[in-house]
Amino acid sequence: MASTYLTAFEHQPLTVGSTDICADLTTGEAEQLIFLGELRPGFCKRSYQAISLAQYCGLVALGNRSLEILPKIDDDNRPDECRGLLLRMLREAADMSIFRHVAVGHNLRHAPLLEVFISAFFDIVASLVRGGLLRQYQEHAEDLRVVRGHIITNRQFSVHANRPDIVACRFDELTSDNLWNRLLKVALQTVGPWISNTELYRRWIELKLAFDEVADIHANVQMLNRLVFDRQATRYRLAIDWVRWILSLLSPDLRAGDNAAPGLLFDMNVLFESVLAALIGRNAIGAGLTLFAQETEKYLVTVQESGGHRAFGLRPDLVIRRSEQVIAIGDTKWKRLVVRKDGYLLPPTQDLYQMQAYAAAYSCENLALIYPWHSGLAGSKETAFELPRVGEMQPVVHILCIDLHSDPFVLIRGLNMSELVKLLPRGRASKA
Repeated sequence: MASTYLTAFEHQPLTVGSTDICADLTTGEAEQLIFLGELRPGFCKRSYQAISLAQYCGLVALGNRSLEILPKIDDDNRPDECRGLLLRMLREAADMSIFRHVAVGHNLRHAPLLEVFISAFFDIVASLVRGGLLRQYQEHAEDLRVVRGHIITNRQFSVHANRPDIVACRFDELTSDNLWNRLLKVALQTVGPWISNTELYRRWIELKLAFDEVADIHANVQMLNRLVFDRQATRYRLAIDWVRWILSLLSPDLRAGDNAAPGLLFDMNVLFESVLAALIGRNAIGAGLTLFAQETEKYLVTVQESGGHRAFGLRPDLVIRRSEQVIAIGDTKWKRLVVRKDGYLLPPTQDLYQMQAYAAAYSCENLALIYPWHSGLAGSKETAFELPRVGEMQPVVHILCIDLHSDPFVLIRGLNMSELVKLLPRGRASKA
């Protein structure tokens, strides 16, 4: 029987009770989440008879249940829409190549997030099977009726001295029973109990048959860490990445000790930034620009009479340069933006203070705060704020909004900021 799934949204409180019938979580499951929150600060916090989630989305294994946490930036609470949004962000993100080819077919449109990932893993394994599983020579020593390879003379003239019909042989055999395929088989066996989709289950059975001659093993972290991707094994890299993620989430052996945190959680602040870095970075090169993500070159202050000691390092999300000149600075914010009564967008005060620091340190007058678009912003006005002058320079902060529900992602607000608009796909004005 397939394991069960619990779907929740970021920042949602989950009730805690003695069983999962009268509450979202059992007390045991709640303790697992609290422990995970200690390993990943910002994941969740304890409240009265509840566990409140924060900005992480993805998957957590809770014994025989899987908790999927989905992003929620709009008033639409449909899991299918929110699940699709997360998958599109993972496919687009600059540092998430493992998810680049995740596809959601018609039969998985309403499937839990874990089964979508399992399907992507199956796609990679099926590709390896079609191309032929990696085969390596292994040395064997056997007593045979005919000579194969080399005769083991010591054994032949001692153990088989009176048996001319038996030959002690040592030989090399080309086989698919090697560590690479054993790890793939372990991952295939691990995901089996979590499959509820009929078509996915059929694929699971077919793929398992391709590993019949591969031995069963108990995988551990050391096995994964000692793999060396030589010329023959390079094509296994993506599959092994999936194996590592699957086992870190679902295998008790790999979750023990320091690996107790599941491996399928995503900080939405980081993921949103990675998506924007990918969108802008692709177009920056063609425009003769260079994108620097998470730059740490500047500091806010220099300590007086310290010999030039600097303090309070700055780390803007996106710095765009033409040669050495800073053209624009952008900071991504995974927050629900609000609209003022006069129709202008209203960012949090601390976000504007942050941009003031960037403007002064980088001598940059084109700055942007980038937020996810949601339906509550419809009818809002293009918004920009003038910061205090820096010498002869007049810094301006433009408020940009990206529609993540569209495919591809498009810019809805901030269309007046020419420095960034040309690096982002633009949405239809009618939608906003």
